[in-house]
Amino acid sequence: MASFLRHFRTVSVLTLASRVLGFVRDAALAHVLGAGQIMDAYSQAFQFPNLLRHLFGEGALSAAFIPVFTDYLESGDRRAANRFMSLMIALLVTALAAVTLVVIGVLVAARHFTEDLPKWHLIFGLAAVMFPFAVTICLVALLQAALNCCRHFVMPALAPIVLNVFIIGGAVAAALAAADEAITQAYLIAGTIVVAGVVEVLIQVPALGKKGLAMAWVWDLRHPGLRRVLRLMGPMVLAIGVIQINTFMDATLANLFSPYEEGVETFRLAGREIAYPMKTGAASMLYYGQRLYNFPLGVFAIALATVIFPELSRLAHRGDTRGLGRVASHGLRLTIFVTVPAALGLMLVCEPLLRLWLEHGRFADNTEAVARAAWVTRFYALGIWAYSANHILVRAFYASEDTRTPLRVAVVAAVGNFGLNLVLLWPMAERGLALATALSAFGQFAVLALLVSRRVAHLDSGAILATTGRTVLATAAMAVAAAAGVYWAAPAVGLEGRAGAVMELVFGVGAGAGAFFAAAYLLRMQELKDLFARLPAETDEEPPAGAEESVNEPAEDGGPSDAAAEDDSADRLDRDPPAR
Repeated sequence: MASFLRHFRTVSVLTLASRVLGFVRDAALAHVLGAGQIMDAYSQAFQFPNLLRHLFGEGALSAAFIPVFTDYLESGDRRAANRFMSLMIALLVTALAAVTLVVIGVLVAARHFTEDLPKWHLIFGLAAVMFPFAVTICLVALLQAALNCCRHFVMPALAPIVLNVFIIGGAVAAALAAADEAITQAYLIAGTIVVAGVVEVLIQVPALGKKGLAMAWVWDLRHPGLRRVLRLMGPMVLAIGVIQINTFMDATLANLFSPYEEGVETFRLAGREIAYPMKTGAASMLYYGQRLYNFPLGVFAIALATVIFPELSRLAHRGDTRGLGRVASHGLRLTIFVTVPAALGLMLVCEPLLRLWLEHGRFADNTEAVARAAWVTRFYALGIWAYSANHILVRAFYASEDTRTPLRVAVVAAVGNFGLNLVLLWPMAERGLALATALSAFGQFAVLALLVSRRVAHLDSGAILATTGRTVLATAAMAVAAAAGVYWAAPAVGLEGRAGAVMELVFGVGAGAGAFFAAAYLLRMQELKDLFARLPAETDEEPPAGAEESVNEPAEDGGPSDAAAEDDSADRLDRDPPAR
């Protein structure tokens, strides 16, 4: 258990640094692009490459690649593992380059036909500039997956930091170079995102070399490992696709059902004049709300899921269902312990945080922006624990190479989410889109947890429920203390504006965190010890036999020659990778 916890701490700290830089990035975007039509267009356009990133990068391809690549590593055949990785890189880059050329052509045509719709004209133009980012970020995700399987988590976790630094630099350069041209600024920032993707790829290469891996051009469409990946990927693409398309549709609905230009308040449908259910800036509110709830999700949940997946895959490879259930249950308990108080705490302090974080530059021109973004954040925050737990549960299925069950659950959840969007959109505006996301996550968690216990490995429901009960008690103590800090202690200081927001955060977060950890200590929660206890020396971290051999290393004296080793490796690759 110490293994994934040690790596989790490393990834979590680096992810925390990335998220803090992400706050700086979004503050820069808010200052330059504001919370209106330009930011609406930018946030929607960025979703185009992000859709492919989630589908083929951090989503289906990585999830299908890790179990197969782990089998090669567990067999001790590093040369075969490297050949398989290189084949997947060649196929990925070739396929995405072709897709990118087609999509850019479609986007340029769409931009031409929307000259009378300023917001959509800008959306398609920005998306065309940013779309090549999809190729590099998907390649980065595949390299990250390979490094994670080799128990290297540092360089993969640094990649998002690079992107944030480039966007911040792009925003600053845009503000200096085109001070009064918001559209030009948006295009300059879009260009820096493409450059950042190239740099993210380059920084992974030295880490690969240290693990005995090297990118090479390999093309073998009959490779048995490729067949396994494609078999796993099909359902995964559909499962992740329906979720990501639903997320994409949230932003699209926000843009469709809000005015396309200033001064327009209604649209015509079936000969009737209908008032827009949302105001300008709805997509921006979703963007900023997502950034806030993604902070605990990224720092904890994604970091934990990242390091636990290779461990689950190793246990599945060995047929150790008892160990797999124990690790998955441990992951769920840690998730509940962190995300339940994080969700409630975010709901309590999101308004002063938003005032301090974003209320400057063009964002401050929209006087309702902070209140609107705060409500979106609160409704998203309701589901933080479910979003986080679902990452663990889905990876338990993927580790055992069951990809169809998560697909079916994802389809039902996505359909439910979209239906709730249409129902809640009219009475609640953009808040309804956020609430629909949280409610669908609740249902998805309930179904996934039940099915994991029945089909993959037994989850320790008693321990999970006990952790949940104690966490709720500790969170209640936190809520009382945090509310007292925000609504009583901070106002008593008598400061207003940004200084007042700082006091609310200091008193609210300080009192709330202190109360939670004190309550967890008094309740003797094991999860508190797991997160902060000193772990034993790293004695179980040796990779599988032969895993550290470099693919470029010469043969030992008395061993086969390089040519013979190549032939032997090629013979092995004609057979299936180690079966589970």
